[in-house]
Amino acid sequence: MSLILDTDHCVAILRGRLKWQDRAATNASLFITAVTVSELMFGAHRSECLAENLALVDELLEIVTVLPFDAAAARRHAELKDILRRAGMPLAELDLQIASIALSRGLPLVTHNTAHFNRIPGLVLVDWLA
Repeated sequence: MSLILDTDHCVAILRGRLKWQDRAATNASLFITAVTVSELMFGAHRSECLAENLALVDELLEIVTVLPFDAAAARRHAELKDILRRAGMPLAELDLQIASIALSRGLPLVTHNTAHFNRIPGLVLVDWLA
């Protein structure tokens, strides 16, 4: 099974509140998006322990594969953004990019932020923090 970890789950792993090995099958392929990498790096730069937090992010990056916001995701993003706009349910831009990457790859998103992501048609959600 392949899964994309949202930023909230990555932070839970980095803080030691979640052991992904306890939740994922041993043969699971774990991915994060380039958007999540940016969010994690920004969080590290905002922290008082920059070097330590950058090292933690680097450790995480060794066990996951990073998926880009490519042309397929960009196309899905534009479509979803319009659908949500028409429905009067806009979504934060970075969350929409993460969802678009997951949908363009046909992968479930592991997130605790289900209130936002539930608005995305066709997006499969998993919550390890529930």
